[in-house]
Amino acid sequence: MALAEQLRRFREKEGLSLDDLASKAQVSKTYLWELERDTAGEKKPSASVLLQIARALSVTIADLLELATTQVQDKSMEVPTSLTDFQERMQKLGTPLSEHDLRDLASMRFRGGQPKTADEWHQLYLTLDTIDNRKRAK
Repeated sequence: MALAEQLRRFREKEGLSLDDLASKAQVSKTYLWELERDTAGEKKPSASVLLQIARALSVTIADLLELATTQVQDKSMEVPTSLTDFQERMQKLGTPLSEHDLRDLASMRFRGGQPKTADEWHQLYLTLDTIDNRKRAK
């Protein structure tokens, strides 16, 4: 099934009009209309636009694109000492990390590595928080 069909199916399942979805996803109604009618798959929306639409529909990009997915069981994750130090710092500052934040940070890798100090974790956290807040503000 093409993106066009999936998009329409999820939109209708949520009971949203094109106007509703456009507003919720912060994407133009015209572009959504074009995506829903693009049965040939010629339109190539950016990952950012797909993410905005997926979030608005409470689905994943994989759902929209009908990509194969697999469920991974939660398992213990090693938390580096420097991340534990950062977690304690945030607790003392009165803004404790959620389990979700901690798990996300612990799983991050950049060129195979992770931050080495609590200050580097803090900088990464602030950067990610800033990006997330900007996306919400749009």
